[in-house]
Amino acid sequence: MRALATSAVLSSFVLGGWLTAAAAQGVDVGASNGGDSGPDAQAVGDVPVGVIPQPSAASPGMVMGVTLGELYTDNLTLAPTGEPKQSSWITQVQPFFRGATSGPRFSGALDYEMTGYVYAGRSSSNQLAHDLDANGTLAIVPQHLFVDGMASYGREVINNELSSGAGTFFLDNNRANVATGSLSPYWVQDFGKGGMMLLRYTWGRVLYDDHGISGRNAGMLNGITDSTSNALQFSLTSPEYQTWGWNIGYSDQRIEPDVGQDIEYGVAKLGTSWQISSTVRLLAEGGKESRFLPDGTSRKLGATFWNAGFEWSNTRDNLKMLVGHRFYGRSYDFSWSHTAALLTTSVSYVEQPTDLSQQLLGRSPTQAISLPVNIPVVGSLRNRQVYLMKRATASATYTMPTGNLRLALYNERRTYFTLNDLDEKVTNGDLSWQFDIGPFTTLTPMLGWQRHHFQNGQTSYNHYSQLALVHQVNPKNFGSFRLRKDSRNVYSEVPGAHGYRASAFFVQWTHLL
Repeated sequence: MRALATSAVLSSFVLGGWLTAAAAQGVDVGASNGGDSGPDAQAVGDVPVGVIPQPSAASPGMVMGVTLGELYTDNLTLAPTGEPKQSSWITQVQPFFRGATSGPRFSGALDYEMTGYVYAGRSSSNQLAHDLDANGTLAIVPQHLFVDGMASYGREVINNELSSGAGTFFLDNNRANVATGSLSPYWVQDFGKGGMMLLRYTWGRVLYDDHGISGRNAGMLNGITDSTSNALQFSLTSPEYQTWGWNIGYSDQRIEPDVGQDIEYGVAKLGTSWQISSTVRLLAEGGKESRFLPDGTSRKLGATFWNAGFEWSNTRDNLKMLVGHRFYGRSYDFSWSHTAALLTTSVSYVEQPTDLSQQLLGRSPTQAISLPVNIPVVGSLRNRQVYLMKRATASATYTMPTGNLRLALYNERRTYFTLNDLDEKVTNGDLSWQFDIGPFTTLTPMLGWQRHHFQNGQTSYNHYSQLALVHQVNPKNFGSFRLRKDSRNVYSEVPGAHGYRASAFFVQWTHLL
């Protein structure tokens, strides 16, 4: 019934036409399209080498194509180190569609791909995977009443304490399909000097199943319940570019699991700002927010908070820093971005009570929670608790005459509000150095790592190295060859947790129709 419910809800979003708009295709490092070598690759015309064009509302259009590939891995089931491994040749067939439109009434895009894996000598393991990322906006009353829609569908790790390879083709019994969708009507009203008002209601749904996953283990989904989100948001903000500014806001979001206790996030705030120069603005705000208690309950608007700071910006830099106090103690919010001719960098730090369902829906009632490019969400469907997220990210890209160097770092500390729970810590990052070998070929070595310390004391260390060669014959045809090695070391007493070593190579060809 889970699979039927997921399919029905997803179909209603697609056929209802609220969708369309997709963010760039997520890259699965282990099984991704071999041509997605990165947005900074050497360009052929307006499209970088080996990168599939991505239509958007700003650049409408349609792209269709297919990727054919053959891959080999020496550890298909992620067997522990020192135990016999199962190797396999796997044929990959991946048709895809990307489209976007922009008009006076509707704008959005749709990004969909279907991947079939055929395992040599293991017909019972053949599987079909779907990935969807779509959203769009419909204008009901121009300049006033709009409806946003969003839908996504893909595979997520069920329990990250256990082994899970960086690729959907591994038969590790540790993945589930996750479907998310939301509809959000909202009203915008300009009151001139009285400010700009926004009133929004958002309904969202998160569904799980293991349909179509070869070697699936339905027992791992026990206790993981579907959930619904209902959110209300109101804001009134002063006109821009005036010396004194102000804003009033209220938001309320209730996460309602099909089984279990509801979770409610609420914030009511009043803020002000003062433009003291052409580059510096002082900021301050305060109000009330939900307080999460150690027994797992919460008090809506049960705690006061405040923060103050400044924002500084010029043609190259934008810096924002806030310091304040919230129900859990001192709080900080920081972001900085720098754009120069050759070097682009960004650093951010954010603190926010949240849970997995809220992040899967991609909507926070107080602020957006986003991740830098190439850093995956490190979540576990097994964990349904609310926690205080303290997330720091940094990325830098240096452009050279014959390629670019990119570094991305991620650090997150999760403090759970329930009694006797220890913190969970995640640190990861990746480093890639792309070389342009002529105008149509790139060679990219990449290194990545992750350290994950769990609440129960388990610690896992993951490392990978990859070498990717991409050659573009013309704007519609390109091929790639990749070598990849993954390793995991685990220090734990958790049953079933173990390390592994896996190597794989991929040969892929992409044709755009």
